[in-house]
This record gives sequence, structure tokens and C-alpha cells, in this order.
Amino acid sequence: MPKPDSLTTRQRQVVNKRLTLNLLIQGAAAHGHWKAHRLVSGQLQTIHPMLESTYDDMMLLSELSYWTGGLPSIMGHPVKFWWRMQQDGHEFSFHPFLRSHGLRIAQKTQRDVFQRCRKAGVGTNSSNNERLGVRYFERSMAMERSNLEALEELAKDICCQVYEIERDLLEGKLTLVPRFGTIREPVTLEGQTILQFMMGWSAVVRREAGLIVKATATFWPLLVHELIKGTVELICLHGMNDVSESEYAIALERTDHIEYEIPMLQIGGPIFLRFLLARPREIALAESIMHVSKLEPLELEQFMFHLYDSPNRATAMLRKAAATR
Repeated sequence: MPKPDSLTTRQRQVVNKRLTLNLLIQGAAAHGHWKAHRLVSGQLQTIHPMLESTYDDMMLLSELSYWTGGLPSIMGHPVKFWWRMQQDGHEFSFHPFLRSHGLRIAQKTQRDVFQRCRKAGVGTNSSNNERLGVRYFERSMAMERSNLEALEELAKDICCQVYEIERDLLEGKLTLVPRFGTIREPVTLEGQTILQFMMGWSAVVRREAGLIVKATATFWPLLVHELIKGTVELICLHGMNDVSESEYAIALERTDHIEYEIPMLQIGGPIFLRFLLARPREIALAESIMHVSKLEPLELEQFMFHLYDSPNRATAMLRKAAATR
């Protein structure tokens, strides 16, 4: 039997809305992380002829790492996580979309990743792949080292191009020490362990002129990931404007945990791809995300089910939201 919810109906709706927005944020970041180097193939070729192919190899191993190796040994097997989540009163279990579709999406995503590995001739032996991943990481670091500024600007170029954000709202830096600012310290052993291995960081921070996106990472595709994550978070803040301070504090307390990032990254990319396919072509991507973020909690819940089960209805909801704002 699922555990009873300790929140009021309104509090649960706000928490679930924040979880949904976090899922879209992580999905957008994952999608950018996997695809960014293809968008600027020519520029990367100019910086170093082997960068793009090295990033190709790194991205495949990065996807695989969610399903085999160190992360599952820390977090537990992803499919088992999503199965347990349906039963044990986990925060996700009170989220209708995650409860209904999380396990199914995780299982399909794992199959797809393994299939891509087979096509690429990459085995799924975790110890071999982790050694390979370290080798590719060291190779990319050596190629990036003398081109850090150019790569930082290129990461911002992608974010500006895809999300039409003003360039002076972005700060991006490649560094071996990415952590910055004050974070919510993990209370679980899993979270504390993951925190020690974090290689990228992003946040919406306040400057004199207002809010900006600050991102840091140890290598270039992850810097793109973090810049996109911060940018989409900045866009999604529009959708929390009508939430009271107390409701927002409860939502953050219940949703913003490092332990939740990994499962959201596992399923977020495929969900965000569905969002891209459902987005009306006449509405810009950033604007589409903003309209979705402004949906009332139950509308947003309905939108997510449509996105997965009936994308034409999701498209219609987006057009309607854009027409009424």
C-alpha cells in the first residue's frame, strides 16, 4: 500500500508542478549534452580535428553510465528504483505522470541505450567502459586545454542560438573546480557520494542588473549541458510567480535534491524529445517552455500525459496557452 501524503492538496499540486518543471529542465540539459557537438561540428573541427569524434564516444558512454557501473552501484539499479518508487511513498510516487510512466520510460530508455551501444560496437561491461570513459575524458581535456576561451564562447553560442537568450545573461567557465555557491547539502549517503563526483554546476544567480545563468564544468559538452539547464530553469521561473513564498519553500524542500537529478536525467531526455516534436513550429522553443511553465498544476499534469500518450493534444494545449497569454 502506498504511504499517505502528508501535504495539503494545494501543496502537493505545487510540489508536483516543480517536479514536472525539473523533469523538463533536466531533459533539456540532457538533450543538449548529447547533441550540442553536432550543432557546431565545423567550429569544433577548427579548434581540434578529433574533438567531435571524441565527444561522440564520450556521450555514448555517458548515457550508458546511467545504467551500468558506478552510478547504479551508488543509487541502485534504475529500473528497480522506478519500480520501488511506485510503492514506497517516495516523493515521485505522488506525481501521477512519474508514477504511471516513469518505470516504462526507464525500461525503454535502457533498451535504446544498449541497442545504440551494440550498433556502435560498444560492450556494456561496466569496468571496461569506465576505463574507456576516463581515457576519453583525459583525451578531451588535453585537446580543450589550449582552447578554453573559444570553447566557453562556443557553448554560449549554442545556448543563445537554441533558446534565444541574451548573451550577457550567460556566464560559462571550463574549470577543474566547478562547484560554486551555497547548495542544499544531501542528507543521504547516496547524495553525499554523488556530490563528491559532480563535474558540472549551474544556477540562476542574481546580479545588479537582475537574474543571470552561471554555469561551470570540467569539459565542454557538460558546460553546454549546465548552461542549458540554467537557461531553462530561468525560463521556468515564470511559471512559479503565482506561488506563495511558503508554498515555494515547501516545493524546494521536497524536490531540489541531488539524488533526484540522476533518475530525472535517465528519463528526461526522451521526454524532452517528445516535447520538441509536439512544439508548434510557429512558437519559439523558449516561449513554448514558458507557456508550459505557466500552466496551472492540473493543466500541466494533463499536458504531460498528452505529451506521452497523445502528442497532438499536447500541441493543441500549447497553441491555446500561447493564444491566451
